[in-house]
Amino acid sequence: MNQFAALCLVVFVAVSCQTSKHSSIGRPDKAKLVMEEQRDPVDFAALKSQDINSFNERTRSRSFFAPMAGSLISLGTDAVKKMIANDKKKYTADYKLALTDLVFYDQLSEQSPFDPVGMQFNGFKVVRTFVNREGVTDTAMVAEFELDKSNPYEILNNSVFRLQLKDLQLNYAKAKVAKNAPQKLNMDFEITFRTSYVNEQGTLFDNVTVGKFVMLLRDAPLDKNSADYAAYYENLKGKKLEGKSFIVPRSFGYHIDEEGVPARSFSQGAYSIQVNVKESSKNSFVNTLLIDNSGQIINAAGDKLKELTGDKDKKKSGSKPK
Repeated sequence: MNQFAALCLVVFVAVSCQTSKHSSIGRPDKAKLVMEEQRDPVDFAALKSQDINSFNERTRSRSFFAPMAGSLISLGTDAVKKMIANDKKKYTADYKLALTDLVFYDQLSEQSPFDPVGMQFNGFKVVRTFVNREGVTDTAMVAEFELDKSNPYEILNNSVFRLQLKDLQLNYAKAKVAKNAPQKLNMDFEITFRTSYVNEQGTLFDNVTVGKFVMLLRDAPLDKNSADYAAYYENLKGKKLEGKSFIVPRSFGYHIDEEGVPARSFSQGAYSIQVNVKESSKNSFVNTLLIDNSGQIINAAGDKLKELTGDKDKKKSGSKPK
């Protein structure tokens, strides 16, 4: 290789390694979770009545019946997804956020561990900021997730809720983006809900995972002047996250009633949220994940959650022994 060719190679490598202005790599940054609580985000009192007695008719006649007002259709999702590799290469970045000591309901309940009345969880924000070259704090990314209210009967009947993306503003990547590369970013969000509670039988459950969600974004534009920037983020609004979660079970305890006597009740539902964010400017996805693993979580936790209500609550609901 002659000197001219070697010089060209050095220049090419130097230019290709330059960082894009759309990356905040090397700058001080911080990320945080912000809760968005709302009193009664789902108005259960406004829901139409469901004819639960039709179940007994079906049992006697062994015939099919019209679905109740809530959805009884199984939801099938594409289960295998490729996740961003969890490595420390210069073109990837990851960070974790968590909020603890949250309460899912705005009041106690005398009914059951899964009484949804008073539910105040309505969503949360993931916010990342950084100090730009001018020394000013700038917003790199804001992702707003909200409660999916499209099927309130699923919350009421199955004690399960889902999430959707309300809005995403992506201005700067945390991962390195090469100056001469496509100004796009891949992002993975993994969201986990956990709780600790005690049931009426005195069994303690510590740091139990009650739900998991995943959202995978590919080729998200970073340049606001690009032709596809506005349309890409507009199309993301309302995007359903893959996965699901139980509503947070209420812990058993007591309250003081009107006569000043301790009476049994169920708590406001303590819980925590953890969000793992991974970024990559390279299209290299080697980790594979069963996205609908929240279904496995629910199945695996089924026995423990059955213990939560106990036989006493089953008798109250009028269920018959098999």
